[in-house]
Amino acid sequence: MIIPQPDRILLQLQTGTYSHMLSGDILDIGCGKARRYGSFPEARSYKTLDIDPLNQPDIIASAEAIPLPDGSIDGVICTQVLEHVEHPWIAMKEIARVLRTGGRCLITVPQANELHEEPHDYYRFTKYALESLCRDNNLEIEALDQRGRQFTTQTQMQIRGFINRWLPYEHKSAMLVLWPITTLLTFVAFQRDRIQTHASYSRHAIGWCIVARKT
Repeated sequence: MIIPQPDRILLQLQTGTYSHMLSGDILDIGCGKARRYGSFPEARSYKTLDIDPLNQPDIIASAEAIPLPDGSIDGVICTQVLEHVEHPWIAMKEIARVLRTGGRCLITVPQANELHEEPHDYYRFTKYALESLCRDNNLEIEALDQRGRQFTTQTQMQIRGFINRWLPYEHKSAMLVLWPITTLLTFVAFQRDRIQTHASYSRHAIGWCIVARKT
């Protein structure tokens, strides 16, 4: 049983929507253990990179120093990683370096998130930060997708508060209580975001997803 969270649902939708834009030799940067976002139907090869050897990646390395030649990769996926990198501008430079001309990267980042994976939690990003990072590295944004609006953002933070306080993955009784509550909260939040169309509600975001092509 998994606690429903707007962010996780929307991340799956975003990566599922844009994964077809990556093809050829694909590198998953910061893959972690779960590899939740690593399904690419157009991939010729798929390799993982992570700084933690316990995650058993194909390549043990930092996103700031990718041990691959220039222009050796067709596609890069990097989901919910840049906030944990001390120098994300260096990581973006490395992503651009290893991409072949015409290659694409699919990147997701948070704009609103609780502290997590401490002490290695450094940044939050607006869409303008992503645009700046891409512009500085000759990456042309082909898709820019907001993840969540005001009500899903508020609900995401509320649910994370419940998880951090009651630890449902460690206590079965807490899971049994929280699962129906968070399911209802998530459903209502999605409906409210759908109904409330005023632009002011879009000034809040859980995060962002981009697909950018190396020019």
